[in-house]
Amino acid sequence: MSSSSFQLSLDLAKDHFKVGDLDRAEFQLRSSLELEESEEAYFYLGLVQNALGQWSDALTSYYKAVSLNHEYGNPCNEIGVLLLRMGNDKEAVYWLKKSVRCERNDAPHISYFNLATLYKLWNRPERSLQYLHKALTLKKDFSEANDLWRELKSDEEAPSN
Repeated sequence: MSSSSFQLSLDLAKDHFKVGDLDRAEFQLRSSLELEESEEAYFYLGLVQNALGQWSDALTSYYKAVSLNHEYGNPCNEIGVLLLRMGNDKEAVYWLKKSVRCERNDAPHISYFNLATLYKLWNRPERSLQYLHKALTLKKDFSEANDLWRELKSDEEAPSN
């Protein structure tokens, strides 16, 4: 099949994913991957698997996406988030930092926010604020980042006993 057929199939899968039809999205993604290997198809397959709670399978799909394009930051961010959920904090930092360094990243502000959240968990508010600043520089109306910024600033200003 042609590249345009593959793209049509991938777009259909993404539409299914966006409306929450995970079964159809997964079917369509697997069908498109039979036509052509693509970092974006593996990334979306990982998103579907993650949403279904299949973390190990999601990691495998994200790793495949990165192996096809080392400069694709979206799966790097998701790998970092999954590793964090699985208790692999240090490896998560590696992947989140890799995500923000990648040439292709649809939402680097999310990666910066995830790093800020991790540093907050590690009780490193100064480092957390640095990453929040980067996130908010990229997306000023990022409400979760603004909320965390205010929380850290109020903690900073609170008198210690």
